[in-house]
Formats: sequence, C-alpha cells, structure tokens
Amino acid sequence: MQTIKAYIDRISLWLGNVAAALLIVLVILIAYNVIMRYALRSSSIGIEELSWHIYAAVFLLAIPFALKTDSHVRVDLFYENFSAKTKALIDLLGACVFLIPTCLVVMWSGWHFMLASYQLGVQPESIGDFFSMLTGDGIGEQSQDPGGLLNRWIIKGVIPLSFTFLLLSSFSFMLERWQALQNARNGVNHSGVE
Repeated sequence: MQTIKAYIDRISLWLGNVAAALLIVLVILIAYNVIMRYALRSSSIGIEELSWHIYAAVFLLAIPFALKTDSHVRVDLFYENFSAKTKALIDLLGACVFLIPTCLVVMWSGWHFMLASYQLGVQPESIGDFFSMLTGDGIGEQSQDPGGLLNRWIIKGVIPLSFTFLLLSSFSFMLERWQALQNARNGVNHSGVE
C-alpha cells in the first residue's frame, strides 16, 4: 500500500512541477502579447486564448499538488486547535463525504463536456485524419473569434483528467490521514516516537 501511495505522491508532485512550468510559459505569453499590443500595435486572439487555456491548465493540474502538500484552502478557525486524532477524523470524513463524490461528479460531467466539444463539427475518419485535422483545420469545437484556437476539446479534457488525478491524490491523502489517526490512537507523534 505504501508503494502505491508513494507512486501517487510522485504523480502529484510531478503535476505541481508541470503547473509551475506552465505558469512560466503563461507569464512569457502574457508579456509577449502586451509588448506586441502596446509597442507594435499588433495582438493575437490566438495567443490571448492560449493564455486563458494555460491559466486553466495551471489551476486544474495544481489541485492534486495542493492536496498532497496540504496547501489547499482550509478554514482554520477551529481546525488548527484540534488534536491530531480529531484533525485526521475530520480530514477522513471530509474526503469521503465531499472530496471523492465531487471528483466523481466532475470526472463524469467533465468527460461529457469534453466529448460534446470533440463531437461538435467535423470528425476524423481515421487515425491519419485525426492527426492531420488536429494540426490543420481542427477537430470539434473551435473558437468563434477570427484567429482563435482550434480543438477546444483538449482544454476541456484537462477537467476530467485533473479530477482523476485529484481522486488518486485523495486516496493517498486518506491513507496518510488514516495512518495519522492510528498513530494518534497508539500515542505515537509525527516523528514515530511515543
């Protein structure tokens, strides 16, 4: 079980690194677009839309990382004063009642959201057509703005993907909290010393 947890934790940390790298790309894109707009009186709808898509990907891919590193938003008004056992129980209950069902709902609805976007418009008839259309005229939903992005189903696909990773991360989170609960019951502190 610890091997699976370690593997899930590595995925969550990797997603955090991907989100951080995308954040750097986002800053570069926004700076480029601002310079082009104000210095050269030229801007690109495609780059503006790409920056929105990258921002969404940063946010979505960082969620499992935030859960893993315990850097997610929490109302600490009472929580910070609770015992380790009570904190572990609250976290386990919250994960079972709120986190996992939310992940499942968003994965299901996000999949259908992406699929509807993919099926909107011209469809490829073969694998060769898929790659040709993907890099050419696009597949499925496209931007309504001239010069906007094609293949909107890709960014919409990040929604169920990120919540799938969040679901995995929640299992690691719950295992960690279960161990903390067992340690609290056995009188063991975080360092493993009684």
